[in-house]
Amino acid sequence: MKSPPYQSPELGAEDANEAGAFGPETSHSAPSKRGRRSQRRFLMIAGALAALLATAFIAAQIAVRDRAVPGASVAGVPVRGQSASEIRQTLSRQLLPRISAVRVTTPEGKTMALSLADLGLHLDLAATSQATLAAGRRRTPLGLSLWVPGAEAAAEPVVRLDTAAPGLERLRRAVDRPARDAALRLRGVDVEIVAAREGVRLDDEGLMRAVREAVSSGRPYAGAAPLVAIPPEVTTEQAHSRVGAAARYLAGPLTLRYRSRTLSLSPTRIATMLTVNTGADAATYPLTFRNSRARTALRRLFSWAETPPVDARIIVNAKGGMTVTRSRAGELLDIETLVEDLDDAAAGKGLRTVFVALRPAMPKLSTEEATRTGLASVGSQFTTYFDPRNSARAQNIARAAKLVDGTVVSPGETFSLNAVMGPRTLNRGFDYAPVIASDNVLRQGVGGGICQYATTLFNAVFFAGLPVVERHAHSFYISHYPVGRDATVSWGGTDFRFRNDTNRSLTIRSWVDGDELAVALVGKTGRRVSLVTSSFYAIRKPAHGRDDPRVIVDEDLGPGIVRWESGVAGRSVKVTRTVRNSTGNVLFRDTYVSRYKPLDWVKRVGI
Repeated sequence: MKSPPYQSPELGAEDANEAGAFGPETSHSAPSKRGRRSQRRFLMIAGALAALLATAFIAAQIAVRDRAVPGASVAGVPVRGQSASEIRQTLSRQLLPRISAVRVTTPEGKTMALSLADLGLHLDLAATSQATLAAGRRRTPLGLSLWVPGAEAAAEPVVRLDTAAPGLERLRRAVDRPARDAALRLRGVDVEIVAAREGVRLDDEGLMRAVREAVSSGRPYAGAAPLVAIPPEVTTEQAHSRVGAAARYLAGPLTLRYRSRTLSLSPTRIATMLTVNTGADAATYPLTFRNSRARTALRRLFSWAETPPVDARIIVNAKGGMTVTRSRAGELLDIETLVEDLDDAAAGKGLRTVFVALRPAMPKLSTEEATRTGLASVGSQFTTYFDPRNSARAQNIARAAKLVDGTVVSPGETFSLNAVMGPRTLNRGFDYAPVIASDNVLRQGVGGGICQYATTLFNAVFFAGLPVVERHAHSFYISHYPVGRDATVSWGGTDFRFRNDTNRSLTIRSWVDGDELAVALVGKTGRRVSLVTSSFYAIRKPAHGRDDPRVIVDEDLGPGIVRWESGVAGRSVKVTRTVRNSTGNVLFRDTYVSRYKPLDWVKRVGI
């Protein structure tokens, strides 16, 4: 009788069946020597492959360390493997000519041919190249930037905007149409309604958005000018509702009397001066003379009766001598009382006769006040020089001097150069001249030269011993300005501000004489100023020298024209000022640190 097959006591029935399924060759003994050698061989191969892959990954990261990763592009222009300077050159040659032209269609169907520069847009090649080098990479928790194969490596072009560009203003003039309020018109004895009309204006943001989208896709913008509707303040329906009241307002002439003289306003003339009243008192005065059109007409009618006040003028000569001219009080039309009286007379509240009155008008600065507050003496004066042959820059400097000249800074008041000077636009008398752009390169911009005025004013304030609230150095060193005592401003950005912490008003006088710009602070501060200027330190060479210049495509140069600009080393400097009172006691000390970036050598190429 055969013995039953051996079954391990550790296996259950299911395990036994499962084990038996492997047949008699199944073994549960320790691995053989051959198996151990196979495992070691497999681990060695896997380790070698891992090391090889790691080496290849590190090599790939090193290969693209300062270059664009595989698949990198900007607006469809491939830049794989290129350095920052090579990316700039590639975009200058291949992208800029393609996207520079802009064609905008006006509501009348007229097409205006412009350029990106005309619209105040320029491709920031430096910023775009840096964005391109960052594309396709991921930052690790350790702060490393690593290329990730297969990641999106297309970079967006970086476009900067100057809202005061002449082409943008020209486009606004072609597109903008003011809203027209509904108005009344007298035809014979009948009152007619001139219908209201909706106005439109250029949608600046919409246009910039559309142009940037086109640039991002690598094509020039061509399309209609985006518009924003401007509703009229007085609608045609509102004007129709006032027709009944208009018959009463225009029932006869209005008489204006000033002393022995009499003027008569005919119903036709009255109709041109009236507007529909949309204010809270419209029920009482459905029509009104309280509008700019009526005020302008009335001032013109009585300009002969007015005597404008004359302010005292403080004249400062080049040697610091002072002359204060005599002030004079005047008389001006009491315009607000006049238009209210006309409303009452025309609405049938009494006789249709109005007596015209003048009101006293005092000068803003009297001779007595100038003398009493110490404005008859110069507190500080500073002069800088410029090249008058650069007519556009000289014009901007003179315009800045004229706008600020005569400004009175009261005790405790903080003066802001941007607030007083206002926006630098063509219609305010400024012209195109070189300015420092956001990419640290000189470019044409409206108001170039304004910083010379800021620098001159800063030095006048500096030596008057007044506290400076805000001052910014230029981004790079300019040798013809006082070392460490330059100042830069930009509309909507950096400003120059100082505070009058004395108990007297100060007046700013500024003028241009030949190649000189002079700024004087009129009014004694009674302070003595000393300064210490450090040596230059932290000297830094430009990233691009003469042998490797930054190449800039300049639309202002003709085709084939090349212009070089020398680089300047970056540096830092400190100026410490000590301010004492008249007895020699220290009032305060302050330090101005100027950190100037290196200025690259630039090769401008015309297109």
